[in-house]
Amino acid sequence: MPGERYLYDFKSQKAVLYQRGEYLYPLYGGSAEHWVSGDYAFCLTTQRITYWILGKDVYGHLGNGELTREPVFYYGD
Repeated sequence: MPGERYLYDFKSQKAVLYQRGEYLYPLYGGSAEHWVSGDYAFCLTTQRITYWILGKDVYGHLGNGELTREPVFYYGD
């Protein structure tokens, strides 16, 4: 994946994360917090699913296969 893709908070419309390659980084941080594999993002610390990516919308994963009703982020590209 060339360049970076930015993820925006659905409520505030502000960029909060960016994706470089298969990793997600906080906008103002140096270390990756998540990695993306297919339609899922996994926490690097816990190795658990944290987000589900559906097109440009990103939903939070609450556990036990349950997702947030509304997207929490969206890709701005």
